[in-house]
Formats: sequence, C-alpha cells, structure tokens
Amino acid sequence: MNWQDAKFDDHVTALSAYLVERGIIRERDWNSRVWRTGLRHVPRHKFVPNQAYAHAVQPGEASRPIDRKANSADWWRAVYTDCAIITQREGGIIPVGDPAGNPTCSLSAPSIALTFLDELDVQDHHRVLDVGTGTGWTAAMLSWRLRERQVVTVEVDETLADTAGRNLNRAGYSPELIVGDGTMGAPGLGPFDRIHVTCGVRDIPYEWIEQTRPGGVIAMPYMPAPTALQGGQRLLLTVLEDGTARGRFTGRSSYMMLRSQERPVDLGQITDEGRHSTTDFHPRNLADLTGPRYEGALLMLASAMPTVMVEAQQERRDDDTWGYVCRLYDLAGSSWAICHGTPTETEADVAQFGERNLWEELETAYYSWIRQGQPDRTKFGMMVTPDSQYVWLDTPTAALLYL
Repeated sequence: MNWQDAKFDDHVTALSAYLVERGIIRERDWNSRVWRTGLRHVPRHKFVPNQAYAHAVQPGEASRPIDRKANSADWWRAVYTDCAIITQREGGIIPVGDPAGNPTCSLSAPSIALTFLDELDVQDHHRVLDVGTGTGWTAAMLSWRLRERQVVTVEVDETLADTAGRNLNRAGYSPELIVGDGTMGAPGLGPFDRIHVTCGVRDIPYEWIEQTRPGGVIAMPYMPAPTALQGGQRLLLTVLEDGTARGRFTGRSSYMMLRSQERPVDLGQITDEGRHSTTDFHPRNLADLTGPRYEGALLMLASAMPTVMVEAQQERRDDDTWGYVCRLYDLAGSSWAICHGTPTETEADVAQFGERNLWEELETAYYSWIRQGQPDRTKFGMMVTPDSQYVWLDTPTAALLYL
C-alpha cells in the first residue's frame, strides 16, 4: 500500500464511522450499508479538483477555500469530512474560492448524497437516470452499484460534462453521459425504474414521469424558493399507471437550482415605498420558523405561494435597537412586500407593491396551518399530473384549501 492509498483508507474509514454515528448509514439495513462499501470503491478525491471550496456541514468544520498543492492535508480532510465541495461559481466566471459568487456545481456533502441514494432504494435490476451529473461522483456510485449500461446521466453544462467524463474514466466508470437539458430527461433511453435528481426543482418536469415505469421512484430536492426561509425538501415521488405521480416529503434538502428554473432576484430592490398598512401578524412569527416543529408551516407556505421567496430575520435598526424584518418577492412577477416590527410593539408596519397582496397571502397560509392543527412534514405530499402539480395535506385527492 503506497502513502496515498494509506491516506485514503484512513480518511474513508473516519468518514464511514461518522456517517454510521449520524444514522446516515444504517448497519442493519443492507440497502443502506452497501453505500458504505461504495465509498471505498468510488473514491471522492478522484472527483475533486486541486482548487475548490469546502462548504462545511459537519459540526466543528469551517467553510473555506481548499488547495491541494498549497495545503494537501487540509484538502484531503475537506474531501473526506461532511463537506459539500463547490467546484464552480457563476458558470465558471468567478473564482471558485470566492464565497461571494453563486455556486453552480458542487460535489454534495456525503450525508446528503448518501441519504438520497439510500431513499432511492436501488435494486440490482434497475435502470437509473441521474439528472445533474456535476462532478460525476453520484453517477459513479450508481454505476458501481449497478452496471454501467443501467445508468444514464445528463448534464446541461458542456464544460462540466467534459470534466465529469474525465473524472468517471479516471475512476474506472463509463455510464451513458448526455449533454443536454435535464428537464427533458433522456428521450429515447427510458423507461427508467429510478430517477435521481441532484439539483433543486420548482416545477417538476412531466417528462420525468413519462420516462419512469409505473411503480418507479423519482427522488429530488423540491425547492419552490430556494435561497430564503423555505429552503428545500427531499421529495420521493412514485409513478402510477394512470400517468400521475405522488409522494411525500422526507426531510430538508437544499441544492443548486436546475439551470432552466433559476430565477435570480435582488432583495435590495425591496424598499419601504409602496402601499402602507399595519398588521398584528408580527414578522417575528416568520423568524421563529426554524427546526423540525415548523417544517409543516414551511410546506404550507410553499404550497400556497410556490413562486414567492420569503426572507425573515432580526435586524439592527437605525437607533441601534433590534427588530424583525420579513421580505417577500414574487419570482414569477413584480410584486413584493416588506414588514418591520420591534420586539415590544404589537403591530408591525407593512409596505407592498404590485398586483398581489403578498403579506395577506402569507398570513392566510400561516393561520391555515394553525387551524389544521399545525401538521408536521410527514402529513404533506405532492401530486403531479400531466397538467398540474400541487401539495396536499393528509390525502392526495385534492390540493390544499386555505381557510
């Protein structure tokens, strides 16, 4: 064993132990345990460039630029701890080490990637479509788990696809790699038993349902408003024989958006100019929506306002006191709202602009969640038909009504 093999063995052993301790890998479940073996057969370091940026997920780790030549030990540590490794920003026009640039490609953190692979429940006979090749690591993991001819992976960025192809070849895997728009799936290469989506999705392409066998599963990050309060949710859809798909949300998950569904927004354009009013629905209600208890509230907002980004936080005011602010922006139009409140005041100030009264819409959805008994995430699901998609509560027979 040479020094690099020994270093890999030490690092992957430590990473595997961490994932077992976190419950990401369940030793008594064969379908989960198999991915621990996959970590050894598909070395992550073969999919990471010399210079990248480590976005820390594991407690005790710091987000930072990494450089294999400048600091080899730190590079290896980042690759084999629970970090997402960002390999491209702004389509390659911004240096990857600059955290101000929006990430456009990354190697997902092991805890997140393995959770999706585990929930996909891949079986030996399955054919899998991997949407969003990125660095190629998950395509390689699927190729290791199955046969290469059972895996198709699609990447929209030609430069990334070229890099992924080289990474895959270096690691000894060669699935079918397509350069194209992932929303179209892989026309002519289906049907698939599983579709594995590695980018955030707001509008679920019906092409994915059409290319999945009845009984097949699609795993994706559902992200109606990705960069703000709502974040994203893991969604598992099962395709039915009637051409519909339905499923439930299984946990929080945020990814970079599907390129064709990116909708950039500058929250700085939201000002206090607009229609003014006051409200007793205080913005601190939104700032409190953290933790598992409020997952259902976030899904209620996502279902009621699927194109609206909600940002809520504390702010330091001009008089050096602290208050609360909530900003809403319609990604599909020009409407926005902003609400300011202080910890001691009962009422808060609202300014709104555009055709929609976003603050009232948000208030209605929030109180609907309260009236429904504050259901948690497990009570919500998604239905996709040829003509629509909607979030449901308790039963998939109808879209949510807001009372």
